[in-house]
Amino acid sequence: MEQWKKVCYYVSVFVVLREMRPLETFIITYIMSLSDEYSIATIKSEMFPLSIYISVLLIIICFLITDYLRYKPIIIMNGLCGITYFSLLLGSPNIIVLNISQIFHSIFRASEIAHFSYMFAKINDKNQYQIANSRVRTALMIGKFSFSLLAQVLLSTELATYTDLLYLSIFGMSLCTLWACIMPSVNISMYFYKETVSDNMTVGKNQETIQMKNFDTNDLFDGLKPVNNKMKWSEVLWKLSEDFKMAYTDLNVVKWSIWWAMTLTGYILVMQYMQLIWQEIYSIDNHTPLMNGAVESAATLLSAAATYTLGRMRADWDKYGELCMSIVAFGQAVLLYLLAFTNSLKHSYIYYIMFCCSYQTMLTISSAEVAKFLKRDCFALIFGFNKFIAYILITVFTAIVVEDTFFNLHIRQQFFIYSVYYGVLGCLFISLAIITLTMRLTRKTHAEPRQSSVH
Repeated sequence: MEQWKKVCYYVSVFVVLREMRPLETFIITYIMSLSDEYSIATIKSEMFPLSIYISVLLIIICFLITDYLRYKPIIIMNGLCGITYFSLLLGSPNIIVLNISQIFHSIFRASEIAHFSYMFAKINDKNQYQIANSRVRTALMIGKFSFSLLAQVLLSTELATYTDLLYLSIFGMSLCTLWACIMPSVNISMYFYKETVSDNMTVGKNQETIQMKNFDTNDLFDGLKPVNNKMKWSEVLWKLSEDFKMAYTDLNVVKWSIWWAMTLTGYILVMQYMQLIWQEIYSIDNHTPLMNGAVESAATLLSAAATYTLGRMRADWDKYGELCMSIVAFGQAVLLYLLAFTNSLKHSYIYYIMFCCSYQTMLTISSAEVAKFLKRDCFALIFGFNKFIAYILITVFTAIVVEDTFFNLHIRQQFFIYSVYYGVLGCLFISLAIITLTMRLTRKTHAEPRQSSVH
């Protein structure tokens, strides 16, 4: 088996086991069943904001620590945080314990960058980055689909309770941690460690040539065993700044990164509070059973199908990218508006599935386009920074929209604000599409007279 395929195998198994959290799709229902004190308003204003604020602090820290420790320790920590998070929900936890559990959940989410960075660092051929990333994301969606469906089947057939799903989630996190322990270690990293083959020959992961000094052919066979050479902080900072500068001076990377970060903001906010609005609708439309698990699995399956289909299509995203992004943003704005005011649980499920499919499809396009224009293997850095920007925006939303500090918004009003946000995003990209089209027509108009004069 090729080296990059082995890496894909290890990381794919890990992400599948990491998705073995069947309680996640019913976590709000479970928490509200613990005590009458845990209402929608309490969870919205006292629990969830804490996890958002912690996450924004952890994103960049996790990226640097992950690279410094060479990935595997953080991957193991990821599993341990998952175990701790679900374990704290056992019994009858009070609001303090629930808030502590949110801290571990924040670390669990922030450290997900570790297994993707591990994959990029472990694969030697950067031409395989895109296909490897695609395979791992497919495995992730398979895991999410499988365990969301399992949760729904177990609850619908009354073979398990919410508490049983909690124990199953702890078991899944335990398997995830054990698998992380047997994953091969990484000898080098993207920024803190470079690999040397001998005293006279240095091989850098980002170098396209091998630099040799006073090289003698006999030395080639004297010490081919790789030796780790820890880089100085000044070298690390220089390399980070160079990668950052090289990536974000490309307008295509900037354009798709803006889309990536801003849509990720909306997606995480919707995912964070979706179960709360379902509970709100369920209090009105209680003749329809909660089907959160089935809906999550359907959304995942259809998203995977849409992503796969689009991946086989050839489109000129340089030409039609802004227009496509604006159409999708306006569509998502409409879906969230309908979600905010519907009283039908079935309709809300349909809107949610459509929202997820459109997001996952455009995420695949945007990540592929960003990777295409990157001139060096700094995909993990850009991924981490875009996510950091998204969490800054989420923090702003949380402080202004979610918490009671500025506005005391109902959960439905909250989703209306998200709808407006996507509408603004659509206006931004339709403006970019118009500007891009105008510039192309202007260049074409100026080019035609020159061609005529030549003839």
